[in-house]
Amino acid sequence: MKMLQNLPIVCSALALVSLASATGLNLSVQAGGSNTVVVGPGEHVNYSVVGELSDHASLGLAMFSFDLSYSGGALAQARAPLSDPMKRFAVPEGLNNPAGFGGTQASGMLRQVGGAQNTIRNTSAPVPIGLVLTDVGQPGSPVVLAQGGLSAPNAVGDFTLSARSLFANVIRQGETGQPFWRVDPCAAGGVQNLTIEVRAIQTSTGVVSVSAHQSQSLQLNAGAANAGRTYLLLGSLSGTSPGLILGNGLVLPLDPDSYLRFTRSHPNSAILAQSLGVLDAHGRASATFTPDASFQNKTANHAFILLGPVNFVSEAESCQVVP
Repeated sequence: MKMLQNLPIVCSALALVSLASATGLNLSVQAGGSNTVVVGPGEHVNYSVVGELSDHASLGLAMFSFDLSYSGGALAQARAPLSDPMKRFAVPEGLNNPAGFGGTQASGMLRQVGGAQNTIRNTSAPVPIGLVLTDVGQPGSPVVLAQGGLSAPNAVGDFTLSARSLFANVIRQGETGQPFWRVDPCAAGGVQNLTIEVRAIQTSTGVVSVSAHQSQSLQLNAGAANAGRTYLLLGSLSGTSPGLILGNGLVLPLDPDSYLRFTRSHPNSAILAQSLGVLDAHGRASATFTPDASFQNKTANHAFILLGPVNFVSEAESCQVVP
């Protein structure tokens, strides 16, 4: 049972109102205002959890708590709020779990992120001692409930920051705060989680013309943790699946063919320049694909690995070669 659920006013509300008829709280986990963000390996991501009530049947949020989990690793505590309205939900103006508004770290997760306003109108130290704000999170006025940061894994793939186990209540319609603010339970609404797409290659274009002597620029990024390591960029004209098994659970997303053998045995050719080299201090490098007439009307895919040992494999990036 959640610590905040023990507040007398919350228990009273639960006894009076059915969750089936309650206002719902919708959550959206975002980065830069979107539920999807594309980053390089190891890059920092700032996230926000945004909440919005489903209807105007209340005077706004009185309390909320949710858990956060991240498929890319352990989470640090979310940030303590420094301004209204969330400042009213955190100690000392409000009430939160003993570890703080940013949640309790447990097995890599964050539990009970959030807090409650001083709906019981407590005036004695230490907490809570704040005044209640109404209309927090009403429809059409979504509110940032919590903010924090995380690091993308040093591996390519899609990872998810998920909100779950929502528990909340709202201030009852018509309340004035005398002698206290009565609250009603708030149902868990929809949740939009954040997808973090970790990609190690950025390209200038997906189509190049042979007759126009065009090239595709490939920006390689294995993350700062791999700075100074040797990379090898390889290619295939036969597709990306099932790929080539490298061992240690890694699969190079390039199907074996004569072009793959060529890029392996002839690095830094005129066709694939700077395909073998050393990553810079940020774990980055640049390469260039300049196809000749033999590539016309074909699709080339490129991916890179790190050597000594081979423990990093990028995704594949395609390039359509036209006349």
